Amino acid sequence: MDSTCVALAVAAVLGGAAHPAKAAAAKYYFELHKVEANIPVNPDLRDYAAEALKADLATRAGWQSDLGVGTDRQAVVAALKSKKLNGFDLIVRFVKLKQEVKPPAPGSRNNQLSVSVGLAVLGTVIPGEKLAFSGEGDAGAETGVPAGREENEATAMFKEAIKTAIGQALDQAVLKLTMPKSAPMNESHRKRKAASPGARAGRE
Repeated sequence: MDSTCVALAVAAVLGGAAHPAKAAAAKYYFELHKVEANIPVNPDLRDYAAEALKADLATRAGWQSDLGVGTDRQAVVAALKSKKLNGFDLIVRFVKLKQEVKPPAPGSRNNQLSVSVGLAVLGTVIPGEKLAFSGEGDAGAETGVPAGREENEATAMFKEAIKTAIGQALDQAVLKLTMPKSAPMNESHRKRKAASPGARAGRE
């Protein structure tokens, strides 16, 4: 094989490596409907939860958030039907947001700062509002923090906990969504089971 053929072969191999196989085709479309809370939640953390949800789903195969038709609901519904996708409005619901400063651990001068987050992700069908799936997440952290820096550190820790809890909730939600639904019992089988032995004996 001459040098030209070798160069072409190498280029073909490198070209294939530079263009990985196409991602799995989308099955689901989502819109973030709202972030709500049963407890007081800083607006910055609400916004972060919304972005964390979008970022997480963007990494999951089969999910997309852009149909190329804008936000008009009728256009979205038509696009879902045309592309044969299942569409969902997603809600993030905070149920717990706790921060606590504890005395320094033995041998340390820094206070112990702990945070915990509990939240749920719910998906309702587009069109309509039927609940299709839900998942829950709970995460937290604890670390030593110099006096006066508790609030700054707490914000960063809360964001990391929110990201982890969102991931947990979506893991549960997606698992429920993808689990096969059990088929209903055959109607004739139910009728046969319901027939009494006496009735069968009479027919005989």
